[in-house]
Amino acid sequence: MRMLTLLIVVIFFPILVNAQFNYPIKKIESTDYLITYSLKYQSDSLNPNFIEQQEMLLFLGRNVSKFVSENFYIRDTVVRKLRSWTEFDAVIASPKSQVSRSVFRYQVFKNYPRGELTCIDYAADGGFLYLERLNLLDWKLTGDSATLYGYKVQKATTNFGGRSWTAWFAPDLPFNDGPYKFSGLPGLIVKISDSRNHYVFEFISIKKPNKNLMIDYVEKDYIKATKQDFFRAEDAFREDIINRAKAAGLNDELQQRAARNMAKKNNPIELERK
Repeated sequence: MRMLTLLIVVIFFPILVNAQFNYPIKKIESTDYLITYSLKYQSDSLNPNFIEQQEMLLFLGRNVSKFVSENFYIRDTVVRKLRSWTEFDAVIASPKSQVSRSVFRYQVFKNYPRGELTCIDYAADGGFLYLERLNLLDWKLTGDSATLYGYKVQKATTNFGGRSWTAWFAPDLPFNDGPYKFSGLPGLIVKISDSRNHYVFEFISIKKPNKNLMIDYVEKDYIKATKQDFFRAEDAFREDIINRAKAAGLNDELQQRAARNMAKKNNPIELERK
């Protein structure tokens, strides 16, 4: 069981290899609305018939928002309560465990700090934190309209991360926000997809959550870097996966499995690695 746990941790959650527990929690502000999206994505550009799906969450506050995958949020909620590796192993081994594999481990905070976008993501060396401008995108309104998910929507296009994107936003939902790093339109983005439909975000629901639901994050010793620094670290991890798996004590079969799994993840949402 420990070997299986190591495979999961080393390949999918590299940051947990050197995990510590009892980190302080930074509370930013209350969540006014919780918005759920479905993300359908093609992680392997060479296998168009294999489309995966995960639900994603947008925590929308008065001034700040946070975007994460639902699986990451559940895992993070569980891990925050743990105090040791023994407890972590027990959670992973339990047939009733709520800890699901999260392909997307990033957290995107918009307007935090004010006027900026904060992204926390993970590569082999640990957690990285980098900043970008909040108003990243140059939107073009097309004048097209439709009805989606019960809302009247309008169409806009932009280029970002080496992809061309088409968004539909709902003026009746007066939030200039949306999934991932997308924002800046006069209404909530309810659908956005790239031109090849490799990444398609679609609105599922919006609700007012429990008053105690906070926009927050775990205050770890993140590596403060540029986005380019993070991409370089991520690429280095991919290229060195077998050596890292070997160092973790995995046998040849599991090393090769790790390499095969990594090779299939060749289609990131941001194609431009600069």
